[in-house]
Amino acid sequence: MATRTTRYFPEQVPTGTGKATMTSTLTLPDDGLVSLVGWPDALADASGHPVRSPYVETFWLGILGPTAMWLLRRCSDEIISQPDGALVDLHPLAGSIGLAYHPGRHNPFSRGFERLVMFGMMRHVGNHPQPTFAVRTHVPPLAGRQVARLPEQLQIAHADYPMVGKAH
Repeated sequence: MATRTTRYFPEQVPTGTGKATMTSTLTLPDDGLVSLVGWPDALADASGHPVRSPYVETFWLGILGPTAMWLLRRCSDEIISQPDGALVDLHPLAGSIGLAYHPGRHNPFSRGFERLVMFGMMRHVGNHPQPTFAVRTHVPPLAGRQVARLPEQLQIAHADYPMVGKAH
């Protein structure tokens, strides 16, 4: 099968109200093959939190959603076990989190993948020989605007969370 024409990054699109909204045209390949590489980020690696940390589960889960969270964990595991990069078949990857892989945008797996790109946990870095995505193994702390959107009890917990160095 031919690979679909693909654009991976969200774009700033004027809405006519003076505000920009985020749109995305993420379409995953028909054959389900992507390459994953690590996303080196000195700041997130130094002051962020490992993908499987209590911080990420407690505070990022409600922002990313459960599908995206499981997908981030699986992709991060691939990078940790294969630091030089990994060729990943999205069919078994989707199955490992209880979903089926279908190319296109309108399915739970693709929406989870899109959320990872949208929230900066993954980014498109190339297309040859297949789409390649850089994946974080450490997640940055929430931005102030993200903390403000948490339920009150999580805002309080976040304010009390020890943020010195890496939280494990």
